[in-house]
Formats: sequence, structure tokens, C-alpha cells
Amino acid sequence: MALAIVAISFAAQRVSAPSESTLAITGILLVMASAAQVWPLHLSTKVKITVDDMPTFAAALLLPGFEAMLLAGASTLIGLRFRNTRMRWYNRGFNAASSTLGVGAASATYASLNGPMPPTMAATAAILAAGMVKYLVQAILVDVVVALQLKRRPLEGWWQVHQRDLPYESALYLLGALAAIFVGGEPLSLILFAVPMGAMLLALRETARVRQQTRATILELADLIDLRDPYTHGHSQRVAALAERLARRMKLESTQIQLIHDAARVHDIGKIGTNDVVLLKPGPLDEAERREMQRHVEIGHRLLSHIPEFFEGAELVLAHHERHDGGGYPRGLKGDELPVEVSVITVADSYDAMMTDRPYRRGMPWESVRAELVRGAGTQWRERAVRMFVAMIDEERAAASAELTLGRGLTAGADVHLVEPVARANDLRPAAGAGLPGAATDVHVGADLRPELGRQLRLDDLRGALERRMKGAA
Repeated sequence: MALAIVAISFAAQRVSAPSESTLAITGILLVMASAAQVWPLHLSTKVKITVDDMPTFAAALLLPGFEAMLLAGASTLIGLRFRNTRMRWYNRGFNAASSTLGVGAASATYASLNGPMPPTMAATAAILAAGMVKYLVQAILVDVVVALQLKRRPLEGWWQVHQRDLPYESALYLLGALAAIFVGGEPLSLILFAVPMGAMLLALRETARVRQQTRATILELADLIDLRDPYTHGHSQRVAALAERLARRMKLESTQIQLIHDAARVHDIGKIGTNDVVLLKPGPLDEAERREMQRHVEIGHRLLSHIPEFFEGAELVLAHHERHDGGGYPRGLKGDELPVEVSVITVADSYDAMMTDRPYRRGMPWESVRAELVRGAGTQWRERAVRMFVAMIDEERAAASAELTLGRGLTAGADVHLVEPVARANDLRPAAGAGLPGAATDVHVGADLRPELGRQLRLDDLRGALERRMKGAA
């Protein structure tokens, strides 16, 4: 934000009195850009597209730098003011600042290559350079901030994140360039470009719908895989709910919380490639069987890394059996090499595994699970995650016991199993295959895929089945 203020202040030194045509162009583009900001489309955790790139890029080509930057910042703040969202002031400020800097950089690039001349077809090279600069400045600013929140390398997986939105962004920039070229002395002609801008918004909505459908399909596939083992039915859903609550208690960023929830929901999806003999064995695994079981993290990572909606979560899936002391698998990461999101998921995963029945043992009571978590804090699990998780469960159990004492009873839902206020988890848990009280157990997509999937399959078979399912849904 400070950098944007400095850039505007620098550009203000060259301000001259605007003409009536410039004022009209500024007003029309401001209205178009503000309206576009009201309806953004989220394509992933990192990628959000609004069609305001068309009018703001036109402003960068048509207006002096100061007016163009003011328009970009003001339209963002106006659009966010009327958007139905709860956004903190510094997020609003960052969005306005990134748009301002992107437009300012584009305006400066175009002016340095083409001077004060209005845009024409002869200035194609300058227009292309300005568009590239605007896109890169805004994309890099967003990527760096998100990477800092998630504690990731800023440019890690950059192409995977942006490859799908580039065609749409290119189309918006092309429309902005055409609007700037053909406006001439008729500012009202800019209104005509609102029609293709609206059509682009509809096309983006369809893309977002397909991506959301893909995400839902993967989540339901994860539930289907849980059904292979009656002892782990609903495990991924419970772990996701626990991990999300712990992440909120640890006051992580909203992007981290969403990433944790999604990764926890699919953390065992790689078990689709695990042999049933190993998966359902009612006793300890030998060395070969243990290696077979451990493969599920790599299978899950390989599957999810090809899906843009889950490629970041794929890294958490790969690491969810690592230990804080470096004794885990598959890479032996330790300490701060493990993202905090992994620590949240591993604590929730271990808790649910210990509390529930397995083929080789009965579920443990909370007192035993609590002692095991405390014993492994700092070695198997991150100490802060364990400390806050234990406090969370203790508080939930105390609150549930107080409600029972007062005769109000427990609220129906998955928390009955998770809190376990007065009895063993085994007594409160529904029978195998019955699902959790109040939890959704219908797996429509999974049911459609079941004939094709069978018990085991190769990843190529899985991708083919998913593609056929998605084509049918579309």
C-alpha cells in the first residue's frame, strides 16, 4: 500500500488539467471497473478473476498515469464496498494497491515505448508490453502475499496456478486494447464493450462451475475410498472438521484454514491403490506390507498434483505421515521443514485413528489418547499443535458434560463422536457403515464411479473414470 501511495504521489507531479473527453472516458471506465469488481470469480485459493482488467487496461492506455492509477484504486475500493463479502481493511487496501501498481506500471511502460500518442494498431508492440507488465505485476504481488501467508516459496507451482486463467486474462486485455484503440473522440463508444465484457463474465462463471464440480467429485471419491474399510468410514470428514477447528483456534489465515480443510478431506485418497489384503489386515503389518501401505501418500500426491484445485493440498497429503523429529515418511522431514498445516492435519488424523476401532484393536478412551498426544509432543507432533488441540478437546468435553448435567443433552451431529463426554468413543460411535449422526453419507458421484473403480486400479484408470464422469455431468 505504501508503494502504491508513493507511485501515485510521483505521478501527481505531472498532472495537467484534463479535457472534457478525458473526464468522460475516466467516468465511464470507472463505472465499468467498479461494477466488474462486485462479481469476482474464485478459480482456486490463489486465483481470483474479475473482468475489471478490461476497463483498467484501457485506462492504462488512454489516460495519464495519475488518472489511470486513481481509477484503478478507486474502482477496487468502490467495488469491494458493494460486494457481499466480509473483508478486512488491509485486504481491501492490498487489492486496491496491487491494481493501482499494475495499472501504473502498464501506463509507464506504454508511455515509454509510444510516448503521449493515443493507442493505435501501429503501437501493437507497446500495447503487448504494457499488458504483460500489468499482468505480471499484479500476479506476482498476489502470489507473494499468499505465499507468505502459507509459508511457501512465492513462485512454486506458478505455471500450474496461472495456466488456466491466462486465456481469459488475455481475452480481457485484448478487449481493453481494442476499446482504447477504437474509442477515438467518442467516449460513449466504450459502453459497447460492456457487452463482450459481460459475455466473458458468463464464460468465466461456467469455468468456475466446472472446477467446483471437479473439486466435489474428488471429495466424494475420497469418501468412497473411506467406504472400502468399514472401520474408517467417515474418517476423512472427521479429520477435516477437527483440523479446521484446530486451525481456527491457532488463528491461522483464512487461506491456510481452507487449504487444511481440503487437504484433510483427501489425505487418504492414495489408498485407492492399496491392496485390500494390506488395508484390511486384522494384525500387525510385516515389512513388505508396511511399504505397500506407505505408498498411499505418494499415490495421493501424484493424483492430486495434476488437479489445480488440489495441487497445493497435494504437498500436505504427501507429508501427512512425517514426524516432527524426522522419523516419518516418505522424505524424513523434521522441525520447521514441515509446514504448520501438516502439523494440524497430523494431530487431527492421529487423534481420530486412536479414538476409533481398527481391525487390529479397539478404540482408545480420551484419557489414553490425551496421554499419548502429550507424550509425543515435540517428537511425533509439533508441540504447539498438540497443546492447543488437547486444550480444545478438553474444553469441548467439559462443555458437553455441563450440558448433559443441565439436562439439555448433546447437539446432534459429528461432535458426539469427537467430544466423547461421558463414555468411550466406541460406545458413542455408530455401527460400521452407518455413518455419523447428521453426517451426509450419500456419495452420488462415488456410486456412479463404483462399477468402474472396483477395489484397486491404476491412476490412469482413475483419471479416465473421472474424465468420463465429468463429461457426463457437464
